[in-house]
Amino acid sequence: MPKKKIIFYTGSRADYGLLEPIISQIYKEVDIYLLVGPHHLEKTLGKTLRQINRKLFKKIYNCKAKIDYNNVDIVKFLSESLNRYKKIIIRIKPDLAVILGDRYEVLSFAITSFFQNVKICHLHGGEKTIGSFDDTIRHVITKLSHYHFTTNIKYKDRVIHLGENKKKIFNYGSIGAENVKNITYLSKKELFLKLGINTKKKIILITFHPETNNYKSYPSQIRTLLESLKNLKNLFLVFTGSNGDPNGKMFNQEMKKFVKKNDNSIFFSSLGNTNYLNLMKHANAVLGNSSSAIIEAPSFGIPVINIGNRQSGRELSSNIFSCKLNRNAIINEIKKLKKIRKKVFVKNLNFKKNAIIKIANKIKFLSKKVKPDFKYFDD
Repeated sequence: MPKKKIIFYTGSRADYGLLEPIISQIYKEVDIYLLVGPHHLEKTLGKTLRQINRKLFKKIYNCKAKIDYNNVDIVKFLSESLNRYKKIIIRIKPDLAVILGDRYEVLSFAITSFFQNVKICHLHGGEKTIGSFDDTIRHVITKLSHYHFTTNIKYKDRVIHLGENKKKIFNYGSIGAENVKNITYLSKKELFLKLGINTKKKIILITFHPETNNYKSYPSQIRTLLESLKNLKNLFLVFTGSNGDPNGKMFNQEMKKFVKKNDNSIFFSSLGNTNYLNLMKHANAVLGNSSSAIIEAPSFGIPVINIGNRQSGRELSSNIFSCKLNRNAIINEIKKLKKIRKKVFVKNLNFKKNAIIKIANKIKFLSKKVKPDFKYFDD
């Protein structure tokens, strides 16, 4: 009997780091195909295609596209990618498609899979991020999907309120929150040697993306952040690159300029999932507006300063302190960090035991349960 076929879509470094632990559990029992979005191929975003473990996949398809990361280019990408993805789905004829999150690249693949009658599993649905257009995209993907994997009960309830069948919603927890406990960690000395970090100062790990629902203020967003950091000479600042959102490149350019002027800082386009989590473990605090600070950081018990509205609406663990995207507000929150002397245990609201194996087994089960009655619309 031929193996079942599952196609996974990865749009960027962020979702691949979460999908790989799932794929590693099932790749020997089903044929896994991977469709790689253009951000993985982008040099300015770290060319993260190199981080993909090719041994896990029957075949990998790269979607090359030139995107200057503005709204016009996003629309162009969406229109062009639909036909590309259609041809790949026709060629593979997968039993199941698996997608994670809320990115516009993922939306394109979800639309194509839906209209090709491929059953879709969606991970991380039901969440809320008011300051990003990802919030709208996430809920659209939920309505296109057939099976839903949520990370806590409030997100499950939101998917139900969107009209989805509760029997097809699996509240198994976050892959990222559990994966924190599974990777191999280096000592601080080993990690710093590997990454070229030379400091005895306390470390702040910074990841900052555009608030895409406030596009008129893109330049002021990054400048406000950097203005609030310029006098922190007693700390060492580690910047990781912004994502492929509109003006993400501009954010990265501004961070690089800052690093050139401030020798207590360093910039990485992309660290990769393992290095990033290692650095988070050894950092004294996390600052910015990345979902990793909300989902993974609580497992380390380190303080997080969540800036602005990009992540507004998510469930926050007790180690997370939110402030406005305002210079004085950010400076005041950083000053408060001095009172936090050590890492403490906090309950990670997105963690559930054995999330990875439960999600992997359910996806494998669903691929075998599905009885294809697809009409692959050819040209």
